[in-house]
Amino acid sequence: MKKTTAAVLVAVLAVVLTGTGLATMDMQKDLNAKYPTAKAKCASCHVKAMAKKGDAEVNAFGKDMMAKALVDPKAEKKTFDFTKIEALDSDGDGQSNLDELKAGTNPGAK
Repeated sequence: MKKTTAAVLVAVLAVVLTGTGLATMDMQKDLNAKYPTAKAKCASCHVKAMAKKGDAEVNAFGKDMMAKALVDPKAEKKTFDFTKIEALDSDGDGQSNLDELKAGTNPGAK
């Protein structure tokens, strides 16, 4: 049982950690196309506004995107089903991700 739990944890961490290096302008464009008022930028998903390679820690919204909205982790071009995280409140500030995206505020920062 412990080996299975460890394997699952390693798999989840691999998706999250490798996903931090997968952020592209395409992801921002896709988010802004779906939610025109979102004003998505690097800091929408990352802790630092201008994340550098190797230092691209994701915030709570970025973690939710990678864990719950990523359509196919194995696909070369990453696509997301943003509707899967709309109802969440990734940053715990009392506003759903959808409400924050519509308001143009950051769903990953309180």
